[in-house]
Amino acid sequence: MCATQQGRDRRKHQRQPLAVPVSFHHEPTGKDLPGRCVDISRGGLRMYVPANTPVKTGQAVRISIGGVESEGPSQFFGRQVDARIVHVNRYTLISTGQLAVGVAFVGDPPPGAADA
Repeated sequence: MCATQQGRDRRKHQRQPLAVPVSFHHEPTGKDLPGRCVDISRGGLRMYVPANTPVKTGQAVRISIGGVESEGPSQFFGRQVDARIVHVNRYTLISTGQLAVGVAFVGDPPPGAADA
């Protein structure tokens, strides 16, 4: 990996693609909100959420990964994990119409994320 790549990517864990629905309890508003997981690692995940979702860096969330009709690694489904929002990318609005939100897991990652 070149020095430029190291400077941009400070992640400690390798990401694995995981395209499944998520929902998350947004602590500041007390609401359960929808999203879509894009990728996951031992340390966190990236999800897309609707453009009007009131997310900010530093906010606490509790994420539920996958659902009954989800396709993908079943070890993630039905799991809840506490996390903190570490990044909100509003530039994705231009290409996807959604916000890209990076979260870091607080405490233990969901089962299977250690292998991701």
